Amino acid sequence: MAAAPRLGIVQPGRELPAFEGLIRSRDAARLLCVSEWTLRWMAHSGEFPYIQMTPRSPMLFDPADLRAWIEREKIRK
Repeated sequence: MAAAPRLGIVQPGRELPAFEGLIRSRDAARLLCVSEWTLRWMAHSGEFPYIQMTPRSPMLFDPADLRAWIEREKIRK
């Protein structure tokens, strides 16, 4: 029996891939240079979408959504 395909979740203690697959809130917060609680608050307030299968499962983020948020928030003069 073949193993189920794994999501691209970054495991603790491993280096972050360059915006590939789904990432946990801890790693997404590191990419955005904010605390994990700030990231969770931003996600719950609708700043960017996230995936959470059950209330107790980890919040997962698509790096493409984080990159789009970064592009929207850039200050251009």
